Amino acid sequence: MHSWGDENVDWQGINDAAEFIGGWLIKYPRVNVSCIKEKFGTVRVYCSFGWYGIYSIWRPNYAWYPKWWPMRLDFWLANTFLFGLLNRAVVKLQQKAYAWRYKKAVEKWPHLRDEIVSSADWGELFEGVIPGYKHSDYWVTIK
Repeated sequence: MHSWGDENVDWQGINDAAEFIGGWLIKYPRVNVSCIKEKFGTVRVYCSFGWYGIYSIWRPNYAWYPKWWPMRLDFWLANTFLFGLLNRAVVKLQQKAYAWRYKKAVEKWPHLRDEIVSSADWGELFEGVIPGYKHSDYWVTIK
């Protein structure tokens, strides 16, 4: 959307918005966020919803397990019926939290609306949450 030579772009605002969204998603709804950054002048928060075991609840932004962690127990627990039920509810809550946090970022940085929402991984979740947002305005389906 922008090149690094552009001087009329609020680069600091884009970085701040990315941290505002991604940092909160890690801390409160415990979303698995793998990367928070600015790329081509847009906010990028790469994440996945749901929990894959106890470790992903405790450390949602870590991609590796420490040697002392009981991985077999964790994987076994993640495949139980009760954990699956919990995960269904968690995914719905995390998706709502994701859309809500993007809405708050757009309210905080209204001049960066397009930069915030245009490259979101889960932009379809914004419809009905961010006023005036249409996912089809940002993504074209190729048939």
